[in-house]
Amino acid sequence: MKLSIRNFAKILRADIEIDGITIIAGNNNIGKSTIGKTLDAVFNATYNIDEKMNNARIDSLSHMLRNEIEQNRYKHDLRFRHYTMRTYSEFAKVLLECESAEREEICRKYEERMIPQSDDESDFVEKVIGYLEENKKISDEVFSRTIYTNYFEESFHGEINSLYDKEGLAEIVLSIKEKDIRLIFKKDECIEEKHQFEILNNSIYIDDPFVIDEMNHILTFGISELSLHKRNILRKLIQKEDKEVEEKAFSDLLVANKLEDIIKIINRVAAGKVVKKQKYMYQFAEDSSKELDVASLSTGVKAFLILKQLLLNGNLSDKDVIVLDEPEIHLHPEWQLLYAETIVLLQKKFDFHIVVTTHSAHFMEALELYSKKYEISERCNYYLADMQENGAVFENVTKNISKIYKQMVDPTLLLSRLREELETEDDEL
Repeated sequence: MKLSIRNFAKILRADIEIDGITIIAGNNNIGKSTIGKTLDAVFNATYNIDEKMNNARIDSLSHMLRNEIEQNRYKHDLRFRHYTMRTYSEFAKVLLECESAEREEICRKYEERMIPQSDDESDFVEKVIGYLEENKKISDEVFSRTIYTNYFEESFHGEINSLYDKEGLAEIVLSIKEKDIRLIFKKDECIEEKHQFEILNNSIYIDDPFVIDEMNHILTFGISELSLHKRNILRKLIQKEDKEVEEKAFSDLLVANKLEDIIKIINRVAAGKVVKKQKYMYQFAEDSSKELDVASLSTGVKAFLILKQLLLNGNLSDKDVIVLDEPEIHLHPEWQLLYAETIVLLQKKFDFHIVVTTHSAHFMEALELYSKKYEISERCNYYLADMQENGAVFENVTKNISKIYKQMVDPTLLLSRLREELETEDDEL
């Protein structure tokens, strides 16, 4: 998998290989997070996009049909019986799939069935065909471009095109097995979209351990006010994957074998589990009667618990994408090592595509060494961002990762020189 970006937000040029673990380093405010956000937005916008567009058409038309039929039933005093939305959806689906010549006959059959006292002068058929034509006026091409615009607009707060060339075109290409998803943006709107394949894997973007606090807030305030990627995380934290009993039993056994080593590491930090009572609580492993509101946990524990909950809920599957934006920020150096080892094992066991941005030489070295220990170092790619006149450029430094370490270590050397200067001054006094 390869993600190519041109003239997008703060990025001038990036060609990122995503195969295993991708580590992106660079100074602040240079566009590192943009890589992960872009990948996440492409995945989530394209995930089952054709099916979602079709379902949206059915849903819109079924609501129009419901309003029309309910008004007619009220007019004929047939209020005593109401049809379910499933019936209206069935009607809408039949209309959307039928040939033009069949429309009138289908409408009359549903009219006889659902408004039996309708008279010969009814304009029901004409109105329904009008709703259908209105629905079909919106082409799939226009619809899909609007979907991508909305996803990227929310993910990037409307700042999609280059900050350095607002009139130019921004291009994003995600390539998988020689097939592309290609998006062109102009003035922060998607003007061209081409997807040669549908994405069937999930993507999750984690940049804030405090998102777990929202598990209780949404019980009161709902989920709609949160950012797109936080809504995605929360749905997966709260909802377990829905499977039949037999399928779930077998799936749980398969996953348990993969998870054993990973959960052992996570349990060194977060051995308890999340339980739902009046609200979501953290139940301690050593004493199940001892519970704590998930929002009251330390930030480091939350970071590990998010991964644990997603895995135990069955909401991460082989080859899914996980974007971790500076995960080391809230972690003690010892826990950074545990988190790095967890990331490496997740990739090895589940073949996840993991993108990590970092400022920490300690954390990056842990990723490097654990990937060697678990024999996946050939599936690690390292990138260093550099700000140029018209935006950031990302260099593949996999064969020379010392470039990243040098950039991270240079500030430490400045502190060493300052220490020497101060010690010299003290000696002179």
